[in-house]
Amino acid sequence: MENTVLVHVHSQYTPYFDLSLWQWQEGQLGRDAYFQRYDSFGAVATLTYPSEDFLPEVYLMLKTADWSKKSVDFQVRRNSGIPKTEVWLVDGDDRLYYSRQAAVTSHHYSHRQAHAFDMAVASRAFDRKWAFDGWFGFRYQPSETTFRVWAPTAERVELIFYSSTDERASVSQVYPMVRGQEANPEDWSKNTQGVWSLMVPGDWNFQAYAYRIYYRKRTYQDTRDPYTIATVGRGRRSIVIAEEDLRPAGFSVKHGIEAPWRLSNPNRAVIAEIHIRDFSKSETSGVSAAKRGKFLGAIETGTVNAFGDKTCFDYLKESGYNYIQLQPIFDHHQIIEADGSYKYNWGYDPENYNVPEASFTSNPLSPTARIHELKQVIQAYHDAGIGVIMDVVYNHTFSSLKSPFQRTVPDYFYRMNVDGSFQDGTGCGNETASEKAMFRKYMLDSIRYWVTEYNVDGFRFDLMGLHDVETMNLIRQELDKIDPRILIYGEGWDMGTGLAPEQKAKKQNATLLPGIGFFNDDQRNAVKGAEVYGYFKKGFVSGAGKESKVAKAILGSDELNDYLTPSQVVNYVEAHDNYNLNDLLLELHPDDSQADHVKRVELATGMNLLMQGICFMELGQEFMRTKLYPTGPDGQLTWADKERAMNSYNAPDEVNQIDWNLVTTNRESVEKTRTLMALKRENPLFSLETFAAIREQVFIESAEENSGVVNFKLGQENGYHISYNSHEKNLKISMTDS
Repeated sequence: MENTVLVHVHSQYTPYFDLSLWQWQEGQLGRDAYFQRYDSFGAVATLTYPSEDFLPEVYLMLKTADWSKKSVDFQVRRNSGIPKTEVWLVDGDDRLYYSRQAAVTSHHYSHRQAHAFDMAVASRAFDRKWAFDGWFGFRYQPSETTFRVWAPTAERVELIFYSSTDERASVSQVYPMVRGQEANPEDWSKNTQGVWSLMVPGDWNFQAYAYRIYYRKRTYQDTRDPYTIATVGRGRRSIVIAEEDLRPAGFSVKHGIEAPWRLSNPNRAVIAEIHIRDFSKSETSGVSAAKRGKFLGAIETGTVNAFGDKTCFDYLKESGYNYIQLQPIFDHHQIIEADGSYKYNWGYDPENYNVPEASFTSNPLSPTARIHELKQVIQAYHDAGIGVIMDVVYNHTFSSLKSPFQRTVPDYFYRMNVDGSFQDGTGCGNETASEKAMFRKYMLDSIRYWVTEYNVDGFRFDLMGLHDVETMNLIRQELDKIDPRILIYGEGWDMGTGLAPEQKAKKQNATLLPGIGFFNDDQRNAVKGAEVYGYFKKGFVSGAGKESKVAKAILGSDELNDYLTPSQVVNYVEAHDNYNLNDLLLELHPDDSQADHVKRVELATGMNLLMQGICFMELGQEFMRTKLYPTGPDGQLTWADKERAMNSYNAPDEVNQIDWNLVTTNRESVEKTRTLMALKRENPLFSLETFAAIREQVFIESAEENSGVVNFKLGQENGYHISYNSHEKNLKISMTDS
């Protein structure tokens, strides 16, 4: 690998012909490097650090030819997702900059621009001056289409039209856009000074377009519309589509009393997490070959496994789940294999937030096929009485530098460090800045779009703890205006350093976030234990002394974390992350008989279903779904196979796809789970709405530490006695009259 670094150098102290760079890498001798050209910043050099591997850090310094003057040693941090790292040096400044806008604020820059990096480090002042409250994207009419984009730091913006919707189509027209003239920091609905717009006469339905953003006189980048709702096949260009072409036959948006599948009491929810590709990719699904792993495969009827038992959509309609949660269905980064197929990916690499994913559609090159087919899926589940929850990933984008956010307003939409590098609380290269007015607006607009255009019934927020409390509360308030039964919950982990602790939408701040739920890892760890990056812990079902925590979880978990209501508690023992429940218990108890192993899985699943709060399960948990796919000699599992099962985000279909024959193999477990699902959904004792009601109706009878037994009672009269026994691996339920 060349490990390329593009270095821009500015000096007001020393002539450039007297300067050079010294470059080196860890454990090797250094060498001189020279400038090849000049730009508006100063001198430019392209350095390469040849190596067999990617180098996460390389080194350089600025010096004079005779070494009479030299800078400090600069360590250049490199991102593995970016082939070329670009940095800026200012002679006399000991800071290395990763953004030109940050570099020109240096006191050693001869034409210093003190406010050039305000969008990153003084965003409140920047927002006050530039924020706009109005629509973005396009507004189509048969006689004209109006385009609008927010680009306050741009010197000029052009609208680019392409000759077709083919992703390689040539430019057909270029139109200069017009900057708004009104400055009104007190009323953002009128504050148009950062907005560029243009009305183009004619019928532009199905017109592919992009924006050309000029940062300086001759420096520009083309970008798709951040608000795009339809794209070309690979998602790099936006497309205008008329409203009547966005809706398939039979699709309708309904809220309130017209949407009876939504629950007024969220604690009755039994949610199945589903990945569109995993759901029907296997031949065992019985889905037609052309529809396997696609949107339409998720609603095909009449499908059966090798034993004639129902699979996929027909299975779900009878399973007892009343919601499905779809792993990312928005347009995400894809790698195309040599044979033209899509490489497997969970989808947590956002590209276009308001566009359905191309790889799930029957025709990725059709601008409307993915839109129509996803809406057909949602309609079919609604007709079956099942709500559809969307897994959303607003916390980061796949690319830091090539995203439409960075290309329209560089360094604004992300949390940045003072040196111009991206903060990375996600571990994915960047993190978005929900606290900034225009990304907050983007989240609100996007959520509203999915509800009003696609009729989505809820949202699971990935890494929600990276978002700020105010934004999440505004989202809740906005959805309440449409239908307060729309669900919001997410991962409330404490991550990142860009927000103060009290600003984070994390689980520990649940009392600041009414109507928003959190995955309950306290309950998860107490019941089943855990596997995190190969580190294993046992839980109650493995005989660990977790009786006290289990008892608190039975009572709604408010003693494990400060919640306002039980509906903020999302209980689970299996999700797409980490080992499946089945695989974890196989690892923890390799000597269990098959009968004992099944009992452990059933006990954990039953405990999860009968906890107060919302119940969440990964589809297949009830029939021993596994991701352990052996590749060793004679069908043996290797350690690599196990590691892949722990984090299968890019593992092959053989690992991730659901084996629907397991529905038959584990029929008894499926039936037991369905019985418990019915209790959760239909009996109010298992879905109490307040902690006061729980204390009045749920009584812990015994939970002695290390006893392996937890007994409790539900209801004053005509209730239940329930016993969890980890020694016998049993869940016992009996009716009681008192």
